[in-house]
Amino acid sequence: MRRTSRLILAVAAPCMVARAESISLGSAADATLIQEPTGEYALGAAYNVYAGRIGDNGGATIRRGLMRFNLGAIPAGSTITSVTLRLYMSQTQSGSQNVGLHRCSLPWTEGTAFAFGGAGTNAGTGDSTWNYQVHPSVPWPTPGGVYSATASATKAVAAVGYYTWSSTASLVADVQSWVDQPSTNHGWVIKGNEAASTTVKRFESREAAANQPLLVVNYLPPPNRPADLNSSGAVDGADLAILLGQWGAGASSPADLTDDGVVNGGDLAVLLGDWG
Repeated sequence: MRRTSRLILAVAAPCMVARAESISLGSAADATLIQEPTGEYALGAAYNVYAGRIGDNGGATIRRGLMRFNLGAIPAGSTITSVTLRLYMSQTQSGSQNVGLHRCSLPWTEGTAFAFGGAGTNAGTGDSTWNYQVHPSVPWPTPGGVYSATASATKAVAAVGYYTWSSTASLVADVQSWVDQPSTNHGWVIKGNEAASTTVKRFESREAAANQPLLVVNYLPPPNRPADLNSSGAVDGADLAILLGQWGAGASSPADLTDDGVVNGGDLAVLLGDWG
């Protein structure tokens, strides 16, 4: 009976419908890029991130948020179906302003700079600043960060409170690409209205005691595939190499896909039938 059920599972697995899953994640890193002509300032470890342009009395300079989430708990090979981001806006200088999430193209680091208020403090080693991905050794190719010109999602932000950026095809595509290629996960640049002064919005960061960022990802995990011997999400040459390396092994081998007590041609047929 065990052999029969294993064979049925192996043959049917590619056609199985995965059960939808959902995961809620706090931000893994967040920071603010501070445009200042006289030095490098940062807010990596602060309680807030800022987006928009400050008032004329402060020089009308720009603030851009950075935010990244660790997606490692989502199984490789999963299909992302929806993505929402909730932020708490705790202070504002203006009325309703559009705030966009732009996919960041290059890595950055949160750093340890701490200060109250959007002016920041002198950047230390490892902070991300307006001019540096990693201060003071890795400059941005373009000051202010490198990111997609088109926002993956945009939300009108007005009075103090929670705001949720609803799922869009672009947000889903961002997260899907980061799950498929984790090394490209540099998160989003949070951009406010930079065309006018006194538009900046303050959002709570991961360091805040409450009201922290929350990313909710819904996904379909990859189907159970016994022939995926290395759990990579695909049945390919790596799995074939594992099976051939265990050729002739007994029932304790995970490559005994047919449960007949030996790794042989029957197991090879099951693996090739589930290829891809």
